[in-house]
Amino acid sequence: MDPSTLDAFDAVNVIGRYFQFCDAKDFDGMRGLWTDVVSVDYGGVFPLEGQVEADALKRTMSELLGMIPLTQHMVTTPVVDVEKDSATVRFHLEALHHHPGLGADTSATDWTLYARDVIGLRRTPHGWKVASETLRVVHQTGNTDFVSDLARLAAE
Repeated sequence: MDPSTLDAFDAVNVIGRYFQFCDAKDFDGMRGLWTDVVSVDYGGVFPLEGQVEADALKRTMSELLGMIPLTQHMVTTPVVDVEKDSATVRFHLEALHHHPGLGADTSATDWTLYARDVIGLRRTPHGWKVASETLRVVHQTGNTDFVSDLARLAAE
């Protein structure tokens, strides 16, 4: 296998693990996939932006995503560019979020986010690590106030 093909495969595999860990609520696993500082821009749907220490990102992910009983992140059409020790993976993301404590029907309990995502990776002695993520929302269905409703629920 050509080295660049293997690098592309490995980079996509990191993305797959990232969202599998997210849905399994394995925040230690997620932390293991990040560089020590990650540049993040979640397009306004997540309360972090800029250069974030990985441990702070893990803490915020576990606080927010940990309260959601069901998430399912589906990654499609990944395209990988590799240049030396950097890789960029562009893909479409569909992310379902469900919390039965937010109401009696799916207009309150469910939020599906459709986005274009770009994850930058850096080669390390321990393999590819996520160094950046930029999420651009293209469409949403269900409860578009889901994140703020979760914060309200947590405060109650």
